[in-house]
Amino acid sequence: MKYTEEDYLSLDPFQGDEAELSCHTVKMKKARKQHKCYSLDGKQDHFIEKGETYRYEKALVDGSFFGEYRMCLKCLDEWLDELYGEEID
Repeated sequence: MKYTEEDYLSLDPFQGDEAELSCHTVKMKKARKQHKCYSLDGKQDHFIEKGETYRYEKALVDGSFFGEYRMCLKCLDEWLDELYGEEID
């Protein structure tokens, strides 16, 4: 991992959304199977492969449905690079 687990967990991909979240969980996990990555720009169509570490987020949204999101380390690193003003390869 390029950054600390705390750095990855502190990111908020939904900052500014006005949804009410409850039963909110955010943690780092290791994939036991392939998952689609919820990329930041919405343009990338890629997967988190078995054995890779990723950020997992789940919450009850507006009391009506559970949202579940997974983001790969590459996307997280790019996000943090941008926040910290580093060059993106």
